[in-house]
Amino acid sequence: MIVPVYESEKYLDRCVQSILNQTYQDFELILVDDGSPDNSPLLCDKWAENDSRVYVIHKENGGASSARNAGLKIAKGRWIAFADSDDWLDRTALKTLYDLANQYNVPMAIGGMRVVQKYTDASIVMKQNAKVLSNADLMSRFFRLNGEPDTHSVCGAIIRHDILEDYSFIEGRMNEDVETCYYLARKCEAAVYTDAPLYNYFKNIEGVTNSGFSKKKLDLLDIWDIVQKQVEQFTPEYSYACEMNCKRARFTLLTQMSLNGYDHDDSLMKKTKQQLKKEVRQSFWPLMKWKMPISRKVLLVWECIF
Repeated sequence: MIVPVYESEKYLDRCVQSILNQTYQDFELILVDDGSPDNSPLLCDKWAENDSRVYVIHKENGGASSARNAGLKIAKGRWIAFADSDDWLDRTALKTLYDLANQYNVPMAIGGMRVVQKYTDASIVMKQNAKVLSNADLMSRFFRLNGEPDTHSVCGAIIRHDILEDYSFIEGRMNEDVETCYYLARKCEAAVYTDAPLYNYFKNIEGVTNSGFSKKKLDLLDIWDIVQKQVEQFTPEYSYACEMNCKRARFTLLTQMSLNGYDHDDSLMKKTKQQLKKEVRQSFWPLMKWKMPISRKVLLVWECIF
């Protein structure tokens, strides 16, 4: 398990505790201090002192992808998992995913994710529904061909180490998980998915991600451009699906700028919104025909017409 750590002193203990308290205990936990200026580095060292399964890397700040790459370099386990330091796992997460991966003999097991705004340490008690996904299913899920929700996150899954052996996360960008998820969908001949919500994604309503629109979010366009080049090289049969996801990315960013606000005194941001609106309007009918939730299509009409 690899966890990037940056300015996480408020949440790190609950994340680490949820991992160390797993019902499956045979694992290593790699905490990567990404040059955090708060007390997070000290907390990492304290956990390593108290539990032999915990390893700590201290490095200069380079972002979450840089931290994950550093963790991958020293990881020894047959399986790799990732978590963010403000999230936490259900107690049964690793055992459930490990058992499913071995039961179905697949290189990746994916768990359900739930978005939460407050912490609870209660274990989820529910009947899980497991489904084997073929490579075509994984690609369909990634490109949301059937209106699937956004699943572009590497958290909440376990991945066989050899799949990631020669892989590096894109560094210095936001939304880098999009490219990683495409890579995994392309490389895995199959996977197993359970809808049991094993991973808790903490949505901090007071956090910076819920403030005004930031320029860094525009990295999403660069990431999709990178994916598009890879699709043309490796999976050209998904070129149109990729093109539609690039259009959706522009629509997503435009909607975020409208709903969250942005710096109206920044001429670049104003030009960016004008350009996004122009491109989204040009894509209006293809997007309306694409499989998206009705709520998204209502937003699309609002953006383009009203």
